[in-house]
Amino acid sequence: MIEFKPRFFVLPAIALTVLAMLHAPADGGRVRHGACAGAQIGDPGIRASFGEFQRTQSATAAKICAVAANNLP
Repeated sequence: MIEFKPRFFVLPAIALTVLAMLHAPADGGRVRHGACAGAQIGDPGIRASFGEFQRTQSATAAKICAVAANNLP
């Protein structure tokens, strides 16, 4: 008769968990167009307000956004 012991399922479960984590994109799925936006915004009014903010922000804030988005020159 076959015995089902937890030790036979722990290592394969850990291996499946690691493989599931490796399946994610290497860059975390970040959106490349828009330094601090983070995601595409569907609402045109909110999208316009974020665009206005990016045009009027300081050089230091723009550099921090570039560092956060990992797209420095």
